[in-house]
Amino acid sequence: MKTDHLKIDPALYVVSTPIGNLEDISSRLIKILSASDYILCEDTRVTLKLLNFINIKKKLVSFNEFNENKKLDTLMNDLKKNKTLSIVSDAGTPAMSDPGQLIISRCHDIGIKVIPVPGPSAITCVMSVSGFLDNFYFCGFLPKKQNEINKFFSQLILIKASLVFFMPARDLNKNSKYFLKFFPNSKFFIGREMTKIYETYIRDEMKNIGKYIESNQKGEMSIVIDNYSNKIISDKINIEDEIKLLLGKMSSKDIAEYLSKKLKINKKVIYQKVIGLND
Repeated sequence: MKTDHLKIDPALYVVSTPIGNLEDISSRLIKILSASDYILCEDTRVTLKLLNFINIKKKLVSFNEFNENKKLDTLMNDLKKNKTLSIVSDAGTPAMSDPGQLIISRCHDIGIKVIPVPGPSAITCVMSVSGFLDNFYFCGFLPKKQNEINKFFSQLILIKASLVFFMPARDLNKNSKYFLKFFPNSKFFIGREMTKIYETYIRDEMKNIGKYIESNQKGEMSIVIDNYSNKIISDKINIEDEIKLLLGKMSSKDIAEYLSKKLKINKKVIYQKVIGLND
């Protein structure tokens, strides 16, 4: 497919790339990348493999979380001069737990067109085969520190939806204890190495998640937790009303202890909610 002669409007094109299988490349992706003045990418080596596969030679500019602030002004000047730029991530859709949000936001601020070139996304990929309700909330990657994870999950259990996480497969072992702690009655779905040779799909009850932990597991995985099936959610709906009735009558610690026993909810979760309502 010859595309060098094709013209496109000057803009920042947000281009989705395959999450594994390069046969998922679209003809529009080829057109846009061919017509771009240059391509912004996380890792030039990864994107070069993509370009070689579709037989395109194009200037690649490294643009990632480590250098995006430094390079932003230069890139914005080129866009103001009506140059055509494309941004890609190593896999999937840019700005979805990947670089891109900063330059996209700046373009909107100053009136430069931002045009999506939709395609593969691990989020919709894993949701489409999970069998869970399609009202979902994208959670991205988990925080690194234990106290941050606990706080993160304490907020997430209030969201009545399918919760989608990204995670290196090797981290399932250390993170499974948090899933069991906060979503003990939920079902989960795992998509690992999706669209690749060794793709794996697992759906089971949360209590069984330990069965799927392997040592030295490699690759990336997407995890969906069916928070509709989590009993905590049904108990949790009126927790704020319960807390408000007790504020001023009991200490925060006593409220947490009392409601923890009454609603069968983790005491720390309730305490965080009490503190939030007291602010």
